[in-house]
Amino acid sequence: MKINYTMSLVNHSFLLIMFMFIFNASIFGQGKDSTKLVTQGKNYPFIFQDTPARLSTMRQFNENYLSAYRILSTALDKSFSPVVNYSLQSVVIILGLGSLTHEEGHRSILSAKNIGSISQPFFFSKRDGFVDGVTDLSLINLRSSDFPDFIRLYTAGSESDYMMGNREESLMAFGDESFRNLAAEFLIRKASLIQYYLIGFVHYDIDGAEETNELKRDVVGNDVYGAARNLFRPYMPFHRYTLFNDLTSEEKNYVYKMGYRSLFNLVNLNIIGIPNIAISNNLSLNFGMGHILCPFGDFTDENFWIHYKKLKVMTYVREFQNRTNWFMAGGLSIDDYPISKNIETSLSAHLWNQPKDLGFNDTKGLTGGAVDLTAKYFFSALAFNKLKRVSIDLSMTYKSKGFLPEDAYLSKHLGFRVGATFNIQ
Repeated sequence: MKINYTMSLVNHSFLLIMFMFIFNASIFGQGKDSTKLVTQGKNYPFIFQDTPARLSTMRQFNENYLSAYRILSTALDKSFSPVVNYSLQSVVIILGLGSLTHEEGHRSILSAKNIGSISQPFFFSKRDGFVDGVTDLSLINLRSSDFPDFIRLYTAGSESDYMMGNREESLMAFGDESFRNLAAEFLIRKASLIQYYLIGFVHYDIDGAEETNELKRDVVGNDVYGAARNLFRPYMPFHRYTLFNDLTSEEKNYVYKMGYRSLFNLVNLNIIGIPNIAISNNLSLNFGMGHILCPFGDFTDENFWIHYKKLKVMTYVREFQNRTNWFMAGGLSIDDYPISKNIETSLSAHLWNQPKDLGFNDTKGLTGGAVDLTAKYFFSALAFNKLKRVSIDLSMTYKSKGFLPEDAYLSKHLGFRVGATFNIQ
């Protein structure tokens, strides 16, 4: 009876938060698109191939999902009233699309480690979305040979959700997408991300007994409880599912701490429908914060967006923490800078200090970083009415050993991407 009450409380609390957010969107999201959007159209980037070349990576799936969703939401906005538009988007997200990127985040880490799995992301599936098709032996071998990636199986879903929100915040801050076209997706995703971490306060047990057929079991079970248990007790006997009462008092306190810190994800003006603050006709700014678990603990971000004429800059300061130690990081990106009529470039650079062996108990740090460069060559699409331009996109990433959200590998590697961007009026 206690479990049923808890489940009802969590589900109803989540729905209340979600509908408050959507109501918020209906109030603040009625402004027209900026002049930039009307006169230049919108860019919709897609990644055709990423590294590794196995199904889709987290970055690839997130990018493609968001572009497809923006096309859908723009079409709904032109066809229906705001109330109907928001309602349709909310239904589509809750019943169909919302869990896609979360579960694909989990699945992509397994694919990068050459472990086959099946993503079952839909609301009406068992457990409201999960990944299965993996043997216990495969997971045990991963835990013993690559513990940081094993922990990332638990954290990759919220990592994907967090980076989706980060992408959406950048689009709105730079005026590349209107708030009303992203409101339902963005706000429901924020509520869902925070809900994952707040369940510790109501002792909500998603997991029950493990299925008899191990291939039918969720790969990791409860993301937050499972991550906490394995971080503190990496050598305990292996089992997938974790109930709140399976946690030690120290692990429960850690879950509570993650719940409090998850509220940093609400610190952004987009939550109340303000995409940026206009300082002048040429300058706008925005600020936000974020927090999620990572393979060796957790991190908190302070994000800054600066839009000056054609220059779009996003920069961040990041604080990693493992069990007892703090490690600093930061980065800067310049998005879609036009260097000629037909060529745009994007550049991002990241610098970090992280636990030397990406371990929860490490006391020594290791300095590393990453650089990502994208070049887009646009040509006219004269044969189509709404499609104005199409680009060929080539990207390269180089990173040292370390954790970078959305990047498939924790090890040092050089990666390449191929894609296209469609500019639609």
